[in-house]
Amino acid sequence: MPPNAQNPFPILEGDHDAIPEVVGRDRWVEETYGDRAWVHPGAPGGSGFIGLAATSRRLLLFFGLLIAGVLVLFGRVTYLVAHGDTYRALSEGNRLRALTAPAARGVIYDRNGTQLADNVPDLELAVVPADLSEDPAERSVELGQIAAATGGDAAAYAALLEEFGPHSYEPVTLAENITRDQAVQLTIIGADVRGVRIMSAAHRQYAASNALTTLSHILGYTGKVSKKDLERLGSGYRPTDATGKSGLELSYERALRGVPGESRVEVDALGNEVRTVSKQDPVAGDDLRLALDAEFTAAAQRALAHELGASGRKRGAVVVEDVTNGDVLALVSLPAYNDNRFAQGISRDEYAALADDPNQPLFPRAVSGSYPSGSTVKLVVAAAALAEGIVTPSTTVLSTGGIWYTKRYWFPDWKAGGHGYTNVVKAIAESVNTFFYMVGGGTDDFPGLGVDRLVKYFGAFGMGKDLGIDLPNENAGNLPTPSWKQQTKGEDWYIGDTYHLAIGQGDLLVTPLQVAAWTVAVANGGTLWRPHMVHELVGADGSVVRTMTPDAIATHVAPDEDLAVVRQGMRAAVTGGSAKDLWGTIVPVAGKTGTAQWNTGKANHAWFTGFAPFQDPKIAVTVLIEEGGEGSSVSVPVAREIFDWWALHRQSSTAP
Repeated sequence: MPPNAQNPFPILEGDHDAIPEVVGRDRWVEETYGDRAWVHPGAPGGSGFIGLAATSRRLLLFFGLLIAGVLVLFGRVTYLVAHGDTYRALSEGNRLRALTAPAARGVIYDRNGTQLADNVPDLELAVVPADLSEDPAERSVELGQIAAATGGDAAAYAALLEEFGPHSYEPVTLAENITRDQAVQLTIIGADVRGVRIMSAAHRQYAASNALTTLSHILGYTGKVSKKDLERLGSGYRPTDATGKSGLELSYERALRGVPGESRVEVDALGNEVRTVSKQDPVAGDDLRLALDAEFTAAAQRALAHELGASGRKRGAVVVEDVTNGDVLALVSLPAYNDNRFAQGISRDEYAALADDPNQPLFPRAVSGSYPSGSTVKLVVAAAALAEGIVTPSTTVLSTGGIWYTKRYWFPDWKAGGHGYTNVVKAIAESVNTFFYMVGGGTDDFPGLGVDRLVKYFGAFGMGKDLGIDLPNENAGNLPTPSWKQQTKGEDWYIGDTYHLAIGQGDLLVTPLQVAAWTVAVANGGTLWRPHMVHELVGADGSVVRTMTPDAIATHVAPDEDLAVVRQGMRAAVTGGSAKDLWGTIVPVAGKTGTAQWNTGKANHAWFTGFAPFQDPKIAVTVLIEEGGEGSSVSVPVAREIFDWWALHRQSSTAP
């Protein structure tokens, strides 16, 4: 039968002998007409044929489209499989949603049971981004309505929602501490604007936090999590959660936070809750009981603030430690700030004023500030010289006003004409530079410690490294070495560098916390304690979850018999030396002053560090006043007030 247009079957045209291999005789019927061969499917007697040339093109097109379709379907299936979790979450988000219930944040108490941080209930506005209109214009109108009710900024709200993802099913907090009138107005708006939620919440309230009395640098503050916070904290946090941002609130975030509760609820197409599928109650966070004495800290703060005002200075720090275990009894950085403003939701203008203040009220200088040590480091140099046999208690050096090196370089003493014959006790008491130049760097006829041994002992007493206090952003300071100078400045180390290091000048930088730490080690006979703020964690039921045991970074950093000589020098500084204004305190005090040069165009930093009582040390006190001038003039009066207050109010008991 010749081909005709009525034949519906595809057929192939080709060489007669090749047909069986191409199509297979078992399935195709072959017929020949003239010099052309035709095949068609099925049994003989089919209802017609189509020309093989035209059919081949149609067949190729058919199979091409079929293959393309299969590839498209395969690609789509592969994409859906790869993004299955995402689409599953979106699907579930349309039906089931997880609502969190924050746990009661742990309360903070001082060592005497005084409450320092508590939780105050409030209301806040949250919005579910995915429930707002997808149309940009309508979404803008909705946010404008919300902003009008709260007095907020619609553009800022939009940016915040965008930060957490415009299609998120997690509520995002837009406004905290809203009033009940605002809550009512927002509830009315919520009848037309999907995703608006009024949520019960709580903010922190810190005791006595104002411009005059504050523990802001210690306690820190909490705030709503940011996108960066969520990335840092990992799973378990939501955009409505608060987290510690600084201070102990940050250091002990996990313990204070507790375990939030969670309810899984089914919602309808409008986002309205239909029923609760499951519910898990929150678990309250642990309370903190501090080693810190809040009343003692307030007294130290008043003493520092008084001296700053009297001397016209603005910045200073105080550290008070228990020499027997490293408890931080008082910690002050001035100026400070009101952490309640942060906890309640600080405005951009208020924050900018604090951030741009040249006196840096947000900066915790007692822990994070680094300064030249001045003569306070001579305590460590003296201990090292005695321990290494460079000097004995009876060794004397003639101070004539300075020291020559190779008759070319003059390193002056602070007292013109010098101090005369000087032993180690007198050198500490009068802060004799000449003595420490010689024992630190040596001369042609007097062997000194040298830079390597100085660096060794400085490190042993806690310089150049974190001490590990349980507060964030501790500064390690800087302990210069010949390799450090070469790498940092591209310069060799000279004898002058060693002389400067031995008197606490040059590139040596320390924190007030580090100065207090080595003073503690001198006072207690050689134990370098890790300073700590928290004494114990207490559960919601009142049981002690964890007690922080004293942690010694190092013991026997120098022999106690050598440290006893250093302590005699510190006592002599009070009885007739650079700290003589401490003579007559209620409790016998030993100490060392320091005047640190740091900028030729600005006043020196003023230091004092010491301990009391002299015969039975209990506390160490370190005072720094930035650009204060002479330590004996401005820092010693602050220390005197602190020692006297402790003697009157705390001497009989310092343990929790």
